[in-house]
Parts: sequence; C-alpha cells; structure tokens
Amino acid sequence: MKEQTIYSYKLLLRFRWRWPGFLLQLGCFLTGLLFSALPSGKSWQLLTSLSILAVLPIIHHLLFRFYVYTASEQVKTTPDGLFSVWWGAGTLYPVSLTFFRRAEWTVSLGSLFISLFLFAWLPFSYGVTLAAGAVVFAIPRLFGLVLSYRQPHHCRVRYERNSLAFLQTDG
Repeated sequence: MKEQTIYSYKLLLRFRWRWPGFLLQLGCFLTGLLFSALPSGKSWQLLTSLSILAVLPIIHHLLFRFYVYTASEQVKTTPDGLFSVWWGAGTLYPVSLTFFRRAEWTVSLGSLFISLFLFAWLPFSYGVTLAAGAVVFAIPRLFGLVLSYRQPHHCRVRYERNSLAFLQTDG
C-alpha cells in the first residue's frame, strides 16, 4: 500500500519555473560571462570553462542533503528532484515552511560561498564561470524564498519537478 497522509491540503500558491525563467537565467549568465570576457579578450577560454558548471548541481544536492542531516529531518527525496531547477531538493511529502526557508538559504548561500572559495584556486575563466553559475542557478531558489515570505507561517511546501506548491492543511 502506498504511504498516505491523513491530512488534506489546500493549494495556496504554485510557483512554476518555466521558459521565461530559463530565459532569464540564460540571459543573466550570458551577460555575466560577456562582461567578464570583455576586459580579458579571451572569450574562447570562457567557452571552454563551461564544463565547470556540471559541479554546481552536485554542490546544490550535497548542501541540501547536508542541511537535512544537520536538521535531523526525515526527508525522503525523489529521483526526479535531481533534474529539476532545485537540483536534488525534491521530496515525497510536503515540508514545513521553516525547513524550506532554512534549506533554501543554506543551499543558495552555501553554493555561492563554495564557488567563491574555489575561485581562488581555479583559473580565472573557470572561477568566473563557476561564480556566475552559482548566482544564476540560485535565481529560482531566491524567487521561491521571496514568495515564501508572503505565505502564512503554518503552511507546507511541496517540491515538484519545475514548481513549488505552497499548501495549507485543513486540520
């Protein structure tokens, strides 16, 4: 039998990250790379440094798992969460709003600090790409955080593939 909850939920808000969001991310990323490539004049090095972006989803996933471990939460993750814009933060059941906020702040700031820390040891083009990618990959998380502060404190949050659902229980 499938695990079920005894609560029923009312949808307060669903935040979807679709093509306009992806285009915003792409535009911000290309703008950041363009401004960093203009002074050096070595745009081909920035193109080869795009391979470092594969590290960012891993960092996001590990930071989310680290927060779950330190918060001693029993969160069951879903495999499709690895391929969403929240990079590994998918859960089977809705989580509390405070857990959501703390996890998102941990992942957003942690990935930025790790990329800035690695910037010192990487070649310039790789460091710029990693730092720009950390900021751009955090945009959906930051939008979700801003929207979470407009919701009642007792609501729950469910991670979905390309959206967040803010739910309220009836009991």
